[in-house]
Amino acid sequence: MSNFDAIVIGAGPGGMECARILARNNKKVAVVEARDLGGTCLNRGCIPAKTMLYSAEMYRHARHLDDYGIKIFENKLEYDFDRMVEKRSEIMSKLRKGADYLLRNDGVEIISGKAEFIDDNTIDVAGNQYTADNFVLASGGSARKFPGYIDEDPRFLISDNIFELNAIPASMLIVGGGPVGVEFATYFETFGTKVTLIDMAEHVLSYSDADLGNELTKLYQRRGIKVLTSTTIQSLDTESDLLKAKFSNGEEAEFEYVLSAIGVVPYTDYFASLALELDRGRVKVNSDLQTSKPHIFAIGDAIGLSGSAYGAEREGLFVAHHVLKEYADYYKVDYTTFPDPVFTYPEIGTCGLSEEECKAKNIDYLVAKVPYLVNAKAQIKSETQGFIKLISDCYGTILGVHVIGDLATEVMHMMTIPIMQKMKVSDLRRMVFAHPVVSEIVREALVKLHVKILETH
Repeated sequence: MSNFDAIVIGAGPGGMECARILARNNKKVAVVEARDLGGTCLNRGCIPAKTMLYSAEMYRHARHLDDYGIKIFENKLEYDFDRMVEKRSEIMSKLRKGADYLLRNDGVEIISGKAEFIDDNTIDVAGNQYTADNFVLASGGSARKFPGYIDEDPRFLISDNIFELNAIPASMLIVGGGPVGVEFATYFETFGTKVTLIDMAEHVLSYSDADLGNELTKLYQRRGIKVLTSTTIQSLDTESDLLKAKFSNGEEAEFEYVLSAIGVVPYTDYFASLALELDRGRVKVNSDLQTSKPHIFAIGDAIGLSGSAYGAEREGLFVAHHVLKEYADYYKVDYTTFPDPVFTYPEIGTCGLSEEECKAKNIDYLVAKVPYLVNAKAQIKSETQGFIKLISDCYGTILGVHVIGDLATEVMHMMTIPIMQKMKVSDLRRMVFAHPVVSEIVREALVKLHVKILETH
């Protein structure tokens, strides 16, 4: 029986980060993975999805080459779906090999198989037992399925099997208007799929500032994506070749496929014997990410506090330093300042408080909203959809940034440190912005917000 200083269960971004930091600090560490290294993010989530979305981005650009004096004289523009899938697999394979190298290079032992706790300090993996002083539950989860989802019907999709499609569908119903749902809507619409997106909330991206979801809905509907909010599936007839859906708003439609994109269910069966305290199906942790058993930590989908791979990664970093008993407070996780990218077309990036959150906290706030139309680089690229929305308190402390538009997932990062450090609009107005760059949109918002601050005093 092997004993470790720490065993990390799950080799996704969070588990890998935690294990590597501990191993580099001379701890004996093992990581247990039941499937492929890289977890959901690399194999069934972020990486394959964003590779597909990059294919869609290049396809969009190619359709407008003529606008910039570049002509393709031979055949009409076509896409090769098989090559897209091949490219996606190539990237994933390289990253898996990279994950294996990084773990082994840092001295982490990789144990393949499903872990199951025997007692508080012992797990079993494929008949072999391992003990540890500390455990980190970083096992992720599986896609949540809407009521009535049929596992045996290949027309019913989740983020796992959607990557097994061998062609672009003619039509698709997407259930769920969160990041996963709206990103797949972008991808499939680009290649001609007739997409209907439904969500039970009042607007898509319901956890973000309402203006973002409303703007995305408007832009989607212009492109032919049907968006139905405050709507659920009433019934789904599977008897014909096409799925026949009836919605709670009284509408009916037929679809080739239906995708469930309503969140994640964490894996919990392997630690059932521990009787850990749960909260709505997820592991309950304290501010140090410790479970009800202090030597067992939990991160990522197991606790559901960040809802992202990079959030799990940051939680893994914090837990590693907590186990090492050094610098943990410095890396304390503040979820209110997490950047939140959504890789739609156009992109969305947000950080800090939304208007709705400011109201809920009774904060007197100011808003500056600037359209991409005024940005020179956006005009050069013909990417003038969207806006930036900057929020501060009445004294100029920056509270939040919300961007929908070209490179929004990059632009938002300009504001993460200012929001984390509670910087003021006046601090950022000292910056010199290059020209022409998309991030000049931030400068315009700062100027507009500065004027509003002066008017209140």
